[in-house]
Amino acid sequence: MALADCPECGHQISTLAAACPQCGYPVSGDAALPAAPSERRGPSRWTDPGFWVILIGLILVIVMSVLILQHFDDGAAPDTTVPATTTQAAVWVAEAS
Repeated sequence: MALADCPECGHQISTLAAACPQCGYPVSGDAALPAAPSERRGPSRWTDPGFWVILIGLILVIVMSVLILQHFDDGAAPDTTVPATTTQAAVWVAEAS
């Protein structure tokens, strides 16, 4: 409970009182209180540099992931394979032993 001065007689009264007990002057709780300083707000999301660093980082990760996935798709296996002839297979077996 805070105290404030009565605007009529100058006595100190409670800020919760509806009227001054000395003179009976009607006082609302809001009028007796001095103006409170406005609450300072932080930077908005759009002006905060940390927000932009995270956003750009996420975009870069997504772009790099897409590029890497496309690169792996380029190295697909050939559609046809050529079977080794029996003479080529015999040479490979001979070289291996």
